[in-house]
Amino acid sequence: MEFPAPQTLSPESIPVLKWGIVAPGEIASMFADAVNTYGSQQITSVASRSVERAHAFALQHSIDNVFASYDDLFASDAVDAVYIANHIDGHLELANAALHAGKHVLVEKPLHYSSQESRETLALAREKGLLMTEAMWTRYLPQASVIRQILDSAEFGRPEHMMVSFAVDNRAIPRLWEKGSGGITYDMGIYAIAMAYQVFGAPSTVTATGRRTANGLDEGSLVRLDYHSGAAATLMISGVASFPCDAAISGERLALTLDHPFFVPTTLRLSDKELYHSEQSWSDGQAARGHSGLFYQAEWFAHYVSQGLTESPVHPHEEIVSNLEVAEEIYRQL
Repeated sequence: MEFPAPQTLSPESIPVLKWGIVAPGEIASMFADAVNTYGSQQITSVASRSVERAHAFALQHSIDNVFASYDDLFASDAVDAVYIANHIDGHLELANAALHAGKHVLVEKPLHYSSQESRETLALAREKGLLMTEAMWTRYLPQASVIRQILDSAEFGRPEHMMVSFAVDNRAIPRLWEKGSGGITYDMGIYAIAMAYQVFGAPSTVTATGRRTANGLDEGSLVRLDYHSGAAATLMISGVASFPCDAAISGERLALTLDHPFFVPTTLRLSDKELYHSEQSWSDGQAARGHSGLFYQAEWFAHYVSQGLTESPVHPHEEIVSNLEVAEEIYRQL
């Protein structure tokens, strides 16, 4: 089987939206750098609880408008869409305010800790006729469309098993260990959970073992997801151990591997299923590497806005909620 070509957007299908960034932290800076370097979108505004922080961010990223109030940014005519990057427990409050102000909304992953509250906010977006989605940016990388085409092919066959690892020693990142602002399952593991959904859909059962910290937060887990089709996915999630963050999918006839780290632009390897297998590899060959790939989601977001969509076709609302339900169940079992 040859690697299929990735689906790409023609420039004329991408309107230039005016973006406002809310809560300018580390990931927001990565997003702004990626958009300004590789994308067509225009970041016009930034808002923070600290006006000094907002001014510093605006200077760093050549942003014209600085707001000391989130509501003032949401009300501004200089903003069509907002990128929300505050702590997880505050995502939905700001998303609701932006939607009521008539703005399209891209919210950093995970959308929230609560699947039910997330469902309500996503329903509000549909009611308002506005596009809202979680920033699961891996779905918009060129490799994501290649993966989808492979998994749908007769040559690969029905996906049967999967192993995916997101294990990095992140003990030096305080926000991951503070209630309301982090959490290993939600912040790191959500990538593995979403990868499994891309391959198999929603699981029928979730089985998790692992450890918690002294203050009740999750440290890491080994998770098995089972599906009505008979397929199974094994997820290794850890914030204290470091292992290759790769993903391997075994189909009826072929196997597909995403090299470390699987959630950024990486190399795909397609092989037969023998012990001493033969394989071929593919990478997108683009200049955007690592987190520079964040710009792709902004391009596709603008394209979906031009189509009048209220959810992403490759990461729909029902999937967002389902993945949060899996995270909730993992957390409950731990």
